[in-house]
Amino acid sequence: MSISDHDYVNFSEDYELNHHLKKVDKRQTESNRETLKVMGTELKASTGKTRLQHGEFHTYVSKQKARLE
Repeated sequence: MSISDHDYVNFSEDYELNHHLKKVDKRQTESNRETLKVMGTELKASTGKTRLQHGEFHTYVSKQKARLE
């Protein structure tokens, strides 16, 4: 069974980024969404991936909560 597009984080959709902010109890601001995009770029670079699944991104964000307001 293949993974669908819904399993991957779409960094161009604010509602998806807001969902990740809600999961870590952080404010849904433009600044926080931009920080999540930076975090996504960092995680992609460190894992060598071009796309990130929601679960792996959430784990990374949870460990980096101090970077968010």
